[in-house]
Amino acid sequence: MTDATIAARAVGMGIAGGAIVTALIDLLIAKGMIDHEEARGVLESAMYRAAMYTGTLEGLEATKIIGELLGLGSAANGSSTQPQP
Repeated sequence: MTDATIAARAVGMGIAGGAIVTALIDLLIAKGMIDHEEARGVLESAMYRAAMYTGTLEGLEATKIIGELLGLGSAANGSSTQPQP
């Protein structure tokens, strides 16, 4: 694998992970298994974990993305509309 391929795979894993988790949170809300506050708690917990890496460009970007999800209410309002890149 080339360095570019390895980097693309790492970014792809991040995108896939975020998309899967967001969809799962929306599904749990839709099924009534968690409420909006619990979903917000998941995002806040993720923000806390990502904040440990804000000394890196990737960590900083991760906290920005989670912050946008918290601000938009995506994955916390049961909406099937996902934020656009």
